[in-house]
Parts: sequence; structure tokens; C-alpha cells
Amino acid sequence: MVRRLRIAAVLLVVFPFVLAGQTIRGRVLDASRRPLLGALVELRDLSGRSLKILLTTPSGSFQIEAPAPGRYLYRIAAIGYQPQAPTPVDVPIDGVTLPDVVLRPMTVRLPDLVALGRGRFCGKSGMADEMFERLIESAHTALQIMETTVNDKAIGFQVGIINTKTVYGTFNNFAVADTIVQKLSAWPVMSIDPDTLRVVGFGRRMQAGNEALWEYYGPDARVLFSDWFLDTHCFTLDKPANKKIAPDSLHLRFAPARKSKLVDVAGELVLDAHNLALLQFSFTLRNLPNWMPDEGAGGYMEFSPLKSGLWMTKSWAIWAPLAGLGSDRRLNVAGQVETYGFVTKVYTGRDSTVITWPK
Repeated sequence: MVRRLRIAAVLLVVFPFVLAGQTIRGRVLDASRRPLLGALVELRDLSGRSLKILLTTPSGSFQIEAPAPGRYLYRIAAIGYQPQAPTPVDVPIDGVTLPDVVLRPMTVRLPDLVALGRGRFCGKSGMADEMFERLIESAHTALQIMETTVNDKAIGFQVGIINTKTVYGTFNNFAVADTIVQKLSAWPVMSIDPDTLRVVGFGRRMQAGNEALWEYYGPDARVLFSDWFLDTHCFTLDKPANKKIAPDSLHLRFAPARKSKLVDVAGELVLDAHNLALLQFSFTLRNLPNWMPDEGAGGYMEFSPLKSGLWMTKSWAIWAPLAGLGSDRRLNVAGQVETYGFVTKVYTGRDSTVITWPK
């Protein structure tokens, strides 16, 4: 009995340290040493695999838990700023406090972009170009920040959702729309694990042998910038077709490098030419079943900054075709379903104060 009590006493001493975890604390500032709200902090293992992601608080501070004592990599980045490269850190059992991290504004040289615009980058070999790598890194960071802003629920979003079903007719189309207002609880583009997508593609039949019932997936930050996606897609940089509408934007387009039997994806990332902030993201599905038109399914997202400095998804749309039987009893496109969403209010997580859009 005495021995059991002694063991219990030891466990009581050790247990609080297990609960506390191996905490990495720090602060992110801009070049004027002002706190950066919404900067991304990512913890990786030594192989580069992402373990945890969070955003800095209004004071610029962060606190991220390592799974165990040891050596890790941490990466810090923010939209419109030059990122800090993944940096090694040794985390003891009682945690570690890092020196302040200062991020400087992103600067882009027009001659570099002009030269890049003449190239086409396929696979990891394209990563050797420094300017192209900066574009990819900026787009990756922005999507990670936008997803984390929604998923970690540090702030709340009220959104309007319009679900529309359109049935094509011989003379007239029949459309039914349903509008709801609700909280945005998850990233609106449905995706699945990148390794699974690599095997099954961006669309698959929901029932074996039933060509009319398909489920489609869109790419998220994990997918778009995974090694296999970069290896199997080509990227090109274009200036906007209509300079009057978007004179200061860059269009980073991607498409499958080769034909595949699986449903694949193509699209573009629209970035601010001055600081490489991500403004829009759109995608369409390729290699669809024969009865569907190419690009008949896809989606887009628009992003915008708030006065607080946070970035968020302002609006989005996702669409896909409806299957029907033609006069020859073959499958064809009988209509379309579309979900359109837009943010109506943004609340802080603590006091539910409405954050107004910048004018």
C-alpha cells in the first residue's frame, strides 16, 4: 500500500507538466515594431510536414504547443509581408520563448515579373525560379490564413447562402432559389486529404456503376501546394486581359501537365502586383464524364482585408451540372446547381462587436 501511494504521489508531480505541454511562445511585429494581427505561425517536423497552424492575436503574440520535447521547424508569414523561412527551434519540456519576429513589407520588382511572365513552370523544377517561388509562397500563405481564420473560430462570420437549382427546358429554364442566413462554421470549398485526391481525383461516382451521381471536390491550401500537385501541374503568369478592371493584378494560372483518366483541376490565383496579396481564386474541373461539358463544375472565391488587418473570404460560389436523360436515353446536362455565399457581418470572438468593411 505504501509503495502504491508513493507511485501515485510521483504521478501527481509529473502530470501537470504533461498537461502544460511544450509551449513555443513569441510575438510578430511589422517593420515599425507594431503588433501584426493575423500573421500565420506554422509548426513543422524536421521533414517539413505541417503539424499545427494558428494566427497571431491583436498583440501580435502566439502560443503553439509542440507534441513532445525536441527539435522542430517554425514558419511565420503574413499577407503582404516577406515571410520568415522555416527556422529550427529546440523545445524543452518547459517550453521556449522566441525573440520577436519582425516581418518587412513585400516588395516586387516589375522587371522580375516581366521575365517570369515569359515562362511556364511544370513540376518541382519550376521552384528553382526565385520569383516564381515567391508567388507560390504568397498564394499558399494567403489561403492558409483565410482557412485558419474560418476554422479556428477566433472571429465569427454571418453569411448569406443562396442555393440555386436550374432545370433546363426546351423553351424556358426553371430556377428555384433558397436563401438562408447562418454562421460560417467551416471552409466553404469541400476538399479531402491530398493523398486521397491524388488517388481518386477531384470527382468520383457516389454509387458504383451510376454515372448520374457524382461527388466533386475543390482544392484547398493543403492540396494546391502539395508536392504531388506541383509535380503534376503547370503554372504560367499572365497580366489581366482587361487592364481597366484590374490594372494592378497578376494572374497565376495552373492546369494539368498531362492528360489523366481521373477528374483533375485547373484555375487561377489573382494576386496584387504590388505586395502579392491574394485577391481571388477560381477553379474548374477537367476530365469530367463524357456527358458533362469540360469546366462544367468549379468555383471561385474573393478575399478582402478588414480594418483590423485580418484577411477573410468575402464571397464564393460553387457549381456543378445536373444529370438527365435525353431523347436518345443517354445522359446529358439537364441543369445546374450552384451555391453562392457572401459575408454579411464579422464579429470578434470575445465581444461579438461587428467589424465594418473598409470603404
